[in-house]
Amino acid sequence: MKKFFLLSTALVFFTGITNKTKAQGCVAIRQMGGVTAVTESNSYNLPKGTFQIGANYRYFHSWRHYVGTIEQPQRQTTGGGHDENGNDRGNAVNIYSHALDLNLSYGLTNRLQLNLSIPYAHNERSQVLRQTSPIKDTFRYSVFAQGLSDIRVSANYWLYDPAKSLKSNIMVGVGLKLPTGKHNVTDDAPQSDGTVKNVVMDQAIQPGDGGLGFSVELQGFKQIYRSLYAFGNGYYLFNPRESNGTFKSDPTVVKDANGNVLGTLYGYNVYACPDQYFLRAGVMTSVDKAKKLTVSLAYRWEGIPAFDAIGGQAAYRRPGYVMAIESGVSYRTGAHSLSLFVPYNICRNRIQSAADLANQNLQNSVITDKSKQVRVQGDAAFADYSISLGYAYRFGGKKTHNK
Repeated sequence: MKKFFLLSTALVFFTGITNKTKAQGCVAIRQMGGVTAVTESNSYNLPKGTFQIGANYRYFHSWRHYVGTIEQPQRQTTGGGHDENGNDRGNAVNIYSHALDLNLSYGLTNRLQLNLSIPYAHNERSQVLRQTSPIKDTFRYSVFAQGLSDIRVSANYWLYDPAKSLKSNIMVGVGLKLPTGKHNVTDDAPQSDGTVKNVVMDQAIQPGDGGLGFSVELQGFKQIYRSLYAFGNGYYLFNPRESNGTFKSDPTVVKDANGNVLGTLYGYNVYACPDQYFLRAGVMTSVDKAKKLTVSLAYRWEGIPAFDAIGGQAAYRRPGYVMAIESGVSYRTGAHSLSLFVPYNICRNRIQSAADLANQNLQNSVITDKSKQVRVQGDAAFADYSISLGYAYRFGGKKTHNK
């Protein structure tokens, strides 16, 4: 009897832009590990002494703006100047994100696996500038941030012996995220006065977040019927450092409706090192007699919380999440495997940040009529879908044979 192989975790992140926030472009969720398929047909684990190398490429384009779960369609059609036909081009922030992970895993035992992931990011942020001098103009321009991202090392352990647990198993994992990616990349950007300045790029497109983090992970699978399997995995990254020290903007001065200063929000003008999370569950099955071609359908939920589980909370972030339906296909032959996963977002939510709440509470502190109290909530730009393409090759260890 052939063992079915388990597809492991894939983590998608957003990037972001502007003073007000945008998400899955603007919610700076970063890729945390590639989608890889265990390649040997009679072994879902990585046997002792076996290596697996691979790469995972991910792409998304964020452009739909949301406040909470409410889309802001006017961002696509207003405020961006006009084309040669007089049509308004819209002022939505667009992010084009390309990420490549190089992955190496080693089976220390038949149940314990060690992993190394070296990621690289190339991100573009396209936005609108309203120039005031030397001539008034509104036009779109792009800035870029690219380079090595945050390297990750981890260890995974199967709770049950893979040699005996052929139809189900559970894997637990712990990891360390190193602050190897730059979080203060700069690029030349035009200014409203007609000059060009070299400025720090938005948090959403920075290759790294500047924090030393640690993660916990859980994944598992269970046979439902013949070649139909259910699977699930979850991941949480703890980033205890409150801020990476990168300057975002001057502290926000909060005023009431009459223009009177209520106070100044200090601490929210530098970028945070936020936590992030990922959940995925679905079903998969082989569709050919040789069990080389597998298709899957899954539900995904990933995002950045408004408050970290550990550490300070004041630094600036764009919190939010997306829920998606993910279709996937993988193919393996011998020691090689290929996989393609396309999550399509069905829910996008830019939630209130700590900065939003601090601003809101300060304004409402002088408004006695609750019906007139304000709600402060930034926006964020999300993608419709993302694409993850993976390849893995396994070598070393004892040779196994199909049964």
